[in-house]
Amino acid sequence: MEGANTLNLERPDKATLPEFLRPLFWEIDFGQLRVQGHERYVIERVLEYGDLPEVKWMLERFSRAEIAQTLRRSRSLSPKSANFWAFILGLPREEIRCLSTSFRQRPGRVWPR
Repeated sequence: MEGANTLNLERPDKATLPEFLRPLFWEIDFGQLRVQGHERYVIERVLEYGDLPEVKWMLERFSRAEIAQTLRRSRSLSPKSANFWAFILGLPREEIRCLSTSFRQRPGRVWPR
């Protein structure tokens, strides 16, 4: 009789991130990060900093709709990354929050020179 624990040992844990993603999450305790509840954060990091292995993992792990929705709502992606992924996913630039004119027109410096 196979128990649930045996089954979990045979399959990779989809709740945790693969080790090769560790460099994308340098500022947090990587061992504590779980995908569930942090999907947007994980997708944003892969969109911004990921190379081919990380992107392949993201495309296998998340639906195209989840990735597109994250891209639309993100405020943390650089314009360069947002433009690239909008082109790849076939999304109009007008739908990407971080590419909107109002988002790009940030106030001046916080501290005077």
